[in-house]
Amino acid sequence: MDAMNELSPHAAQVHASMVGPAPDLDGSGGVWAACARLTPVELGTLLPTAYRILADESAPGHARRTAREVTWVKTQPSFTAAALADFYAALAESPKPTHVCLAAGALLRCTDPWDQPALAAPATALVAAASVTDDHIAGAALAVAALAGPTAEAELVTRLRAAYENSPLRLAELEVIRTTGARERAWLAEDCRYATLPGTWPPLTDQAGEHPRHTPHTFSPPFAELARRTLHSAADHLAAIHAGQVPYAADKAFTPADTETLRRAARLALRHDEPWAGDVLTTLLPQLSVAPTVARTLPSQGACIVLAQAVEAYPTPESVAALREARRVVRHAGVTKKLDRILHRAERNLGRRPEILVRLPDLGYGPDGTRRIRCGAYTAVLTAADEPSLTWERADGRPLRSLPSAARRDHPETVAAARDVLRKTRAQIRTLLRGLEGGFLEGSYLKGTVYRFDRWREALATHPAVGAAVRRLIWEIEYAPGDWRATLPEAGRSHGPDPAPSAAVRLWHPARATEAERHHWRDRITDLRLRQPFRQAYREHYLPEEAGETGTTAMFHGHLVRIESVLGLAARHGWSIEDDCLALSLPGVTAYFGVAAKLYPGATGWAEAQDVHLVRTDGPGGPGGPVGPDGGGALPLTGLDPVKRSEILRSVDLLISASSYAWRDPHDPAHGQTPAHDRDSWRELNRLYELPLRQTARLRREALQRIFAGHISSGRVEFGPRHLHLYGHDIHLATGRVTRDGDPVDIGLPESRGARPLPFLPYDEKLLERIVHTAEELMARQT
Repeated sequence: MDAMNELSPHAAQVHASMVGPAPDLDGSGGVWAACARLTPVELGTLLPTAYRILADESAPGHARRTAREVTWVKTQPSFTAAALADFYAALAESPKPTHVCLAAGALLRCTDPWDQPALAAPATALVAAASVTDDHIAGAALAVAALAGPTAEAELVTRLRAAYENSPLRLAELEVIRTTGARERAWLAEDCRYATLPGTWPPLTDQAGEHPRHTPHTFSPPFAELARRTLHSAADHLAAIHAGQVPYAADKAFTPADTETLRRAARLALRHDEPWAGDVLTTLLPQLSVAPTVARTLPSQGACIVLAQAVEAYPTPESVAALREARRVVRHAGVTKKLDRILHRAERNLGRRPEILVRLPDLGYGPDGTRRIRCGAYTAVLTAADEPSLTWERADGRPLRSLPSAARRDHPETVAAARDVLRKTRAQIRTLLRGLEGGFLEGSYLKGTVYRFDRWREALATHPAVGAAVRRLIWEIEYAPGDWRATLPEAGRSHGPDPAPSAAVRLWHPARATEAERHHWRDRITDLRLRQPFRQAYREHYLPEEAGETGTTAMFHGHLVRIESVLGLAARHGWSIEDDCLALSLPGVTAYFGVAAKLYPGATGWAEAQDVHLVRTDGPGGPGGPVGPDGGGALPLTGLDPVKRSEILRSVDLLISASSYAWRDPHDPAHGQTPAHDRDSWRELNRLYELPLRQTARLRREALQRIFAGHISSGRVEFGPRHLHLYGHDIHLATGRVTRDGDPVDIGLPESRGARPLPFLPYDEKLLERIVHTAEELMARQT
């Protein structure tokens, strides 16, 4: 009762709504608004009352509605020892099979040493009511059974052994779990694949460094050894299947329970970067992805996907390489699509782990970035410069135009090995670059992604395989606290003192730079005719004055988008559907992007884009919710790291740009027989004609101004607010549409070999390329 007396006014109103007559909360936004303002401690105090009300079928309707709102609040609760005991007692009054999940989760959210004697009796009742058919419930029951006592635990273990009698991996895991305490068991249960209850609290993060209030959990050595044995046992079983020693049956290699055990083992090994994890996954993932026969099936589709998802969540260079090999050999069309999306996200997520990202395997390249492999009288020359390549030489060093037939005939293994090194080199560079670029978005909550200068120079800038790509990027070095200086290694050594070995290094980003600095680097890139490995100098950026000062921005509101295109691209880039919004979960913050339509997998049609919300994931509040007393809830855009904020808005802009009306190729088979611009399309393009250019189009205009600088000075080309003007034609910078006096004009461009060579383009983009092609064609027609 003392805790109830310490509740804030809005929390006291919520409590009164559950235990007394219905109060008038309309003036403050209703029960939902009051619940959204609850602090973690207040939520932990009110949850016992809420569950007692929900168990009482005779409770008034308003009380039950308020209780449901309390249990649905998207906030991490915090329990004192007294609140935890009261919560257990409330759940045990009318226990349900799923209540042990809440009880186990509450242990991890208790800030005091709990009172074990007070928890024993309700824990016994909760374990007795628990269902062991669901893996999440079974894991939570094991955690609560540690509080119930040896008798209740023994009865539960007997039930579990019977349920998992055909799952040897799960039975081995059960024996190890029995040797641990309640908290460690609860951590294991928390790491579930699917939430069992609609009102389950957000999983506790175990990513070190995401936020100072999040502490990673380190499992005891027995669990690490269990993970190693589990994955090696699975690899041995699959090897026996592929060798024909065990009969093959599609999707029968592992039971669902064994699959969950494999998932937990892989996540634990990758989370803690166990030194053996890369080797076992290199064997395990490709074996899981393809049948030993010519069938387009898998030994276990479920195990393949959960291991791939473990790599996505905790990627390492070795595990990403294993995932890419699995993607290469898989024959199942549906699994191929899933692995494509998972691989893309895994490479990006490497940006969360900078120290692991730079751990690149040695492919045998020398300091000059080349590797030579003797192949009889010839030599395979592998070069990892701007674009990895494989060429051939005679014994005297004279180059050959192609692979000699004698080498192909007499040394096929060596030729295959050289091609394999080339494939691995390209994959290694691609993985590193996607991880570096992903660090913009996936970096830590406030700091972003930084590297030590000595580690950066040794592992990246001078690396024989990836150094050429790294040196074409702009980097910032911190010479003193807050004194960051930008440098482009490919342009030569910068003048000034050498930084300290421990100095911080990070990628330059236009959101952190001034306008003058942005123009300087774009001019520098253009002057050097330097093609950066990903868009950096010409990267879209979104500043506070463009995005607003609150947790919501309407900068994309009103754009018409194709729903299926949005959902397809969103899934590839890590967005998920949540409450009819697209949600992007990042360290410390979740972005919500609204679309005025019912969103579900397979949805189609057109819809208008809505607002973007940023919400802190470590405090109370939901999408667009109010700021809580501890600073949670809606997050002001200006309160977030400018790079992360810019990248979130860039991701939304990408979804809209790729799925809204723009120029479409009438010969593209993806559009079937539908005209590229029918009446409805032209109507929408006319609407886009009047809209201000978004950041992507503004950046495109800036690039075009540099590309056509000579034509601008001669007066042949002019730029308006939204168009490139030349010879009476207007080319829209956001859509590529060509008009003359307001009427559409179809400019037929030569295909492939007949196309004119393009001038230097500072970055790759199909629409930028088409606009340049169109302008070149129009100018050629005037000569």
